[in-house]
Amino acid sequence: MNPNRAREIIARGNQLVEFEKLDPAGLLAYFEDFAQVITTTPTLLIPLNTVGISNFQLNEITYYMNPTNAVTYRLLLFEAAEADDLTSLSKIIFDSGAAQADSTLYTVTNNEDEMPRLVKLAESGHIYYMLIWTGDPGNTPGWIKGRGTGMG
Repeated sequence: MNPNRAREIIARGNQLVEFEKLDPAGLLAYFEDFAQVITTTPTLLIPLNTVGISNFQLNEITYYMNPTNAVTYRLLLFEAAEADDLTSLSKIIFDSGAAQADSTLYTVTNNEDEMPRLVKLAESGHIYYMLIWTGDPGNTPGWIKGRGTGMG
């Protein structure tokens, strides 16, 4: 292996990888598309803070949604936006499970079912997400944050 490439991989392995989608007032409408279902292609995007990262270990996810209407949700993160239902399901890197509560802060770390998780993004620097609501959430302030370690 080229010594410069080896140094680059080691440096990326120590690199903090973060992503964040933040809408503190609900004015940006990042979290209000209630027509999403798990068998459709994810279209919502969260960029990584680090350019050129495709492979990383996801160590932590924090999320919070405060819908105006009394509904619950399910948060899904994907490695890629795939049109085929079965392929789309295989690209899930995080699934919060159904019935996530209004105005509740969730943090997932060191959970043997969910974290840490090895991620290989189809598009460098792009994580796709989907929120499946039980009804129209109305105006929804909230955030999704993640943190991990680069893998070269």
